[in-house]
Amino acid sequence: MTLVFFGATGHLFTRKIFPALASFPSGDLENLSILAIGRRFTTQSEYINFLSTLHPNAGAILKQIEYLQADAREEDFLSKLTPHLNTQEVLFYLATLPSVYPDILKQIHRWRVNTPTGSIRIALEKPFGQDATSFVELEKNLQNTFPEEEIFYVDHYLGKSTVLSLIVLKAENLFMEKLLSREYLQEVRIAVCETEGVEEREAFYEETGAIRDIFQNHILQLLTLFAIDIPPLCEEDKRECQRFQQKVAEEKVRLLEMVRLPEAQKIFLGQYEGYRQEVNNSHSHTETLVSTTLFIDSPRWRNVPFRILTGKKMAEKRSFIEAVFHSVVPSPNRLSIEIQPEERIDLFINVKTPSMDFASTMAKLNFSYFGTFGAKSPEAYQKILYDFIHRDRTLFPNSRFIRQSWKITDELRQKIEQHKIIPTPYPPHTLRAEDFFILNQSERNPG
Repeated sequence: MTLVFFGATGHLFTRKIFPALASFPSGDLENLSILAIGRRFTTQSEYINFLSTLHPNAGAILKQIEYLQADAREEDFLSKLTPHLNTQEVLFYLATLPSVYPDILKQIHRWRVNTPTGSIRIALEKPFGQDATSFVELEKNLQNTFPEEEIFYVDHYLGKSTVLSLIVLKAENLFMEKLLSREYLQEVRIAVCETEGVEEREAFYEETGAIRDIFQNHILQLLTLFAIDIPPLCEEDKRECQRFQQKVAEEKVRLLEMVRLPEAQKIFLGQYEGYRQEVNNSHSHTETLVSTTLFIDSPRWRNVPFRILTGKKMAEKRSFIEAVFHSVVPSPNRLSIEIQPEERIDLFINVKTPSMDFASTMAKLNFSYFGTFGAKSPEAYQKILYDFIHRDRTLFPNSRFIRQSWKITDELRQKIEQHKIIPTPYPPHTLRAEDFFILNQSERNPG
């Protein structure tokens, strides 16, 4: 088996993907050869020295890497690769700028037609286009060479352990699956807050913004995993596991089709002060923060507001899903599923204080991966790579999901344009999620 990485000298591979490869237990990847393709270095030794300097404890994985200097836009690009491939099974991973995808896919298609091989599959990183139309074009390019089941669209958020826990939490705890519904919940909050700005991605972010960068993928993925009717987990039978994967994918698409956008006045956009100077555009209206409310028109969720927030240069780096229960007291019970900075699940309940009367206070029941198991959970990219290698599609969105998520995203952006909603400036590192999620506020929608 050969795993081919395009963009192997870039930030994504060297800072995220390679450390995940290096963290695999000894022996897990021993039958895998790794071909790293990039433009920056001319020789194998230069590249390996570069990786060794970045990651001094990388270990044996360095011996499995073969580096090849090449440019995907060269006509004879893939002819250089053929001698280096085990053609029984080839896995392509695109860690490049999306603008290079068409060139790489054209070359892979030509190589596939002219080279007898066994199985091949491909993984590629977001963004998957800029809108629904451009995604359909990307999908056509992919399907010229790969069947749907061999295309893995990567959203690394889905590899985080607390996101995976959503599946187990609902599938193996029946009471929890029943509680997560309109009968018991007042509202749901989903936040992806970052302290950093656009950093070296100025040009990319200026044409993308928070809606395309985070809402279209991370946010809608978290929403669907939380809100779907989860099928029972599979047994050891492989056919059962395949059915489970397919059922999860179908339920996510079905739920997205029922998502309803709010009225325009419920959409808030922000832009952190100093952003225009960073991107060298004094008239930029690109949003670095979006706060809105979505509704799901299903029997399970009708009238329950899903409050959405994502922003850059926030006061704290924090991502979470929070379910707020109906309550007879001012401080409602909450289930908090924190994704970062610490992977944990907290249940907030009211308990009696140590006194002679019935005075109560809020207490927290806590589960954390480190506190319970004494070890950190695997890194997200380790899970993504493991599933890609082993053809497990549970955490990878299919093309129907992405098309529907772009449809919602395009409708949101059209509503913003029609109503001329422009970002409000905000001081960097001052806003918190709590500034947007007011505990006692309810917004049940009669629609």
